[in-house]
Amino acid sequence: MYQIIHGGFEAKHPNTFVRSCPVGVTNYLMLIVHTAGQFHIDEVFTQTTPGYAIIISPDTPYRYGNPSGIYVDDWLHFHVDTPNTFAETFPMVNKLFPIGDTKMFTSLIRQILWEASYSKPPYKKVNIDSLFTVLINHLLIAHDNKNHAALGISTYESQLQSLRLEMQNNLSEKHNIKDYAKQIGVSESYFQHLYTDYFGISFQKDLIHLRIEQAQFLLSTTNFTVEEIAERCGYTSDIHFYRQFKASTHITPGQYRKYGPPIP
Repeated sequence: MYQIIHGGFEAKHPNTFVRSCPVGVTNYLMLIVHTAGQFHIDEVFTQTTPGYAIIISPDTPYRYGNPSGIYVDDWLHFHVDTPNTFAETFPMVNKLFPIGDTKMFTSLIRQILWEASYSKPPYKKVNIDSLFTVLINHLLIAHDNKNHAALGISTYESQLQSLRLEMQNNLSEKHNIKDYAKQIGVSESYFQHLYTDYFGISFQKDLIHLRIEQAQFLLSTTNFTVEEIAERCGYTSDIHFYRQFKASTHITPGQYRKYGPPIP
């Protein structure tokens, strides 16, 4: 599906750097922009802040750089086997759009380049296609969620994802807004605002949801006592666990273990 021609990640260029192709190139070019930049894409001028992306289509004139300072980006030149299908999947070619935190995109591009250089058949093509599909899908998600940039969420996107995974994987530990707000460097009230806007649920409700979800799994798949499960899910009070479990599922932990989840 995808053929990697050449690429790089976290490439640093001085403020004298300008990449100019007056008639474009014969392949697609993906840019993940880590710094401010100025772009002339098919005679359209755009000035960006860090955290933008663009895919430039074949034979499209372009010129870009950052006259205000160093320019840093990830870049991939690639072909697609089915250009018409790709155009339908990714219709926003030749348009810069915000993606927020660039770390995940850099990581994917780095792995794609590794696979292109060192992976052996028959895994090479499969791995590249799989990783590239993930990369494109996340660009589409970022484009669809570009209002996050206006809300200030995109700056903290990676940190919010990481802390929720940390919380989900360590539910027996204490988790509080004060510590997480300090971890990402914002006030407690702004952290609650960011969390709710990004995940669509408040921090406290989400924590309860994750704990009850884990309790349901343990009730269904282990022979731990209800008290042990409560402790493993972060409850210091069995009564508090019973109350939250019943409020969420409308049955007791014992009933859930015996009969399974209630029929909707």
